[in-house]
Amino acid sequence: MWAGARTNGTGTVPLGMGVSHAKGLLKGSKFNGRHSTVIPSAIPAVEAARECQHVTKIALGVITPIRAAQEHLKFTPVSGGLRMQVRGTHAVQVFWLYTTRPEDVIQEITKKWDEQ
Repeated sequence: MWAGARTNGTGTVPLGMGVSHAKGLLKGSKFNGRHSTVIPSAIPAVEAARECQHVTKIALGVITPIRAAQEHLKFTPVSGGLRMQVRGTHAVQVFWLYTTRPEDVIQEITKKWDEQ
């Protein structure tokens, strides 16, 4: 564990590095649970998922610290939706997107991601 790190019940998050509590980002019927930490690099993707009419629910997953790296977005089809992995500059976070139209969701989120 890194010096100054804390555990949030789902993984290790370094304090002050790569986490965000953007006000209002995780509010609404599409979000559940108490875990509300999102890495800054994931904010555009989470906003796009929240705005996407084909996403019915968004579950936040584990945040894993990594060495400095280029930001990247990756989707994996799963039963009931998509696993969305966002690689930030200092951490990777997984999100679970519930949808019946995964191709449309990937297209919408990728479009917003590429615009940043």
